[in-house]
Amino acid sequence: MKTSLPAASVVVSTYDDRRWEDLVACLRSLDEQTNPPLEVIVVVDHNPELLARAAKAFSSAKVVENGRPRGLAGARNTGIDVARGEIVAFIDDDARAEPGWLESLAGCFARPETVGAGGALLPLWQSPAPAWLPPEFYWAIGCSYTGLPEELAPVRNPIGANMAVRATVLREVDGFREGDEDSTPREIRSRGVVRAGGNVPDDTDLAIRVNQLRPRGVWLYQPRARVLHTVTAERASLRYFLRRCHEEGAGKANLSRYVGSTDGLRSERRHLAVVLPRGVARGLRDLVTGDPQGGLRAAAIILGLLWSATGFLTARALSALRRGH
Repeated sequence: MKTSLPAASVVVSTYDDRRWEDLVACLRSLDEQTNPPLEVIVVVDHNPELLARAAKAFSSAKVVENGRPRGLAGARNTGIDVARGEIVAFIDDDARAEPGWLESLAGCFARPETVGAGGALLPLWQSPAPAWLPPEFYWAIGCSYTGLPEELAPVRNPIGANMAVRATVLREVDGFREGDEDSTPREIRSRGVVRAGGNVPDDTDLAIRVNQLRPRGVWLYQPRARVLHTVTAERASLRYFLRRCHEEGAGKANLSRYVGSTDGLRSERRHLAVVLPRGVARGLRDLVTGDPQGGLRAAAIILGLLWSATGFLTARALSALRRGH
């Protein structure tokens, strides 16, 4: 007998009219799920024109305005506030779910210790895929990267564009960290741009705070829960790659200030010590066996690592200067 799956609310946050076609595709993919969601909640982030357009176009969804501070964390928390499901799933407006996505995610919650689960994000290229971009750095384009498990397995945190969390757990930790003007850097509330100061990665922050509150809780990565994530031509450029690496390094430095460096950098240490050296070796081997792009991939790993380290150290220095004042 098939085990019943928990009822799921799916939250889609959106803010940019230029993503309209992606948003339409995302909502269509949710209509085609083998395990239909209890409800789809579209949260429009401080864009009245987009709010009116979405409310008119998506009559079967619950379209609401972000009533919290501008940004992805506030939008997601608005969705949590109105969600009725036992679990709350999150997907980006520029992603589209494969039919079995929600069923695969919801199935992870058969284990009582599971607090949340995430799935795979596959690149949907809008321009030719850059051969120089190493898969170890696909996180820079918002996609799953080499180093993640290839089978169902525990992880420190999922990727926020494809994840589900128990509603009770989300409410225990007051959802995603929004911050306020006095205590939290402005970057934590930004979205849609890359900032040199570094955004605090709110999905990682949420998972770590949950684990600190529930030490026996488990986050799972289910690679069968797949979504296609749009990668624009701009995101496939070297310039964007370097900016994202710098931002990620700064973001991890900021995150460590809130949750501690032990939890905040645990997964990154393994990626640095094991995954990246293997990636460099693989790229050089490809170069020797006749693939000139292999050398570029190896160089990109080294360059990305250096840019990430620069962002990390810069954010640390800025934080020390602020404390000094």
